[in-house]
Amino acid sequence: MDEVVPVVLGAVLGFAIWQFGPGRARLLLSIAAVVLSGVLATVFSGEYVESWIYLLLDLGEAAIGLALGFAAAHWLTRRKQRRVSAPDH
Repeated sequence: MDEVVPVVLGAVLGFAIWQFGPGRARLLLSIAAVVLSGVLATVFSGEYVESWIYLLLDLGEAAIGLALGFAAAHWLTRRKQRRVSAPDH
């Protein structure tokens, strides 16, 4: 269950960054989001007590979540644009 937290947190932050983040700042915000998600997941789950190597795993999971959040936000944005530009019948 602890492995889902960085993915979900990364996805939520990725969605928010894609929707509300300024274009050029998205890279920096994305890096910060992955690091924040990974560190929070490692610390709150207590995995750091066993080994800090778990941080690397949580960073990877957060990056996957961020990519999923970006994909969902991109898909939603494109869908809205298609609806607006579609002619009414």
